[in-house]
Amino acid sequence: ARPIDLHVFGLEQLGATIHQSHGYIEARVQTRLQGRHIRFERITVTGTEDLLMAATLAEGETVLENAAREPEVCDLAELLTKMGANIEGAGTSVIRIHGVGELHGTDHTIIPDRIEAGTFLIGGIITGGDLKNTNCMPEHIGSMIGRLRECGATIDELAGGDLHVKGQRRLRSADVTTQEHPGFATDLQAQYLALMTQAEGIAIITETIFENRFMHGP
Repeated sequence: ARPIDLHVFGLEQLGATIHQSHGYIEARVQTRLQGRHIRFERITVTGTEDLLMAATLAEGETVLENAAREPEVCDLAELLTKMGANIEGAGTSVIRIHGVGELHGTDHTIIPDRIEAGTFLIGGIITGGDLKNTNCMPEHIGSMIGRLRECGATIDELAGGDLHVKGQRRLRSADVTTQEHPGFATDLQAQYLALMTQAEGIAIITETIFENRFMHGP
């Protein structure tokens, strides 16, 4: 269902006044957002990113507990830090943001898309191909690489963040449970399910993040 309650709750904790009516959300703040200690009931990637951005210009310190640890959160924190933000702990479950008065421009190269990289790897394997995936930061998809090797795929890490994959004619099945990072990404679950249709044996795929992720199955 992907509710936005955690986003709204967090912004209200920082001092925003939020009203929802007829499908619209109106948010206001009187002067400046105020730093707070906020604990997420559930891990939320975009919720963490929203509050991370909001807290950079809030007055005082904001602590985000049970924060998402995805690489995208770390990359956003790196960008904001280059722009003058004061952020500690990105990539862990506790992020501290010390509000600053203003931000400035900067140059930043966005990290490679790990879901796109994982999709290409599975594509290379499922077709029995020989594929080189360049500049994909293998550490961001370590859980998936490990599972693909269990299935019998040959994946070599090359210099510069490149991956070389060779598909095998005979793949073994392997179970997967989707989890928050650094676990197996839910956005790679459909691709992996397709791969398992070509493997020997039975694979059990457990989805723990979204309730409609198996709509592609039927």
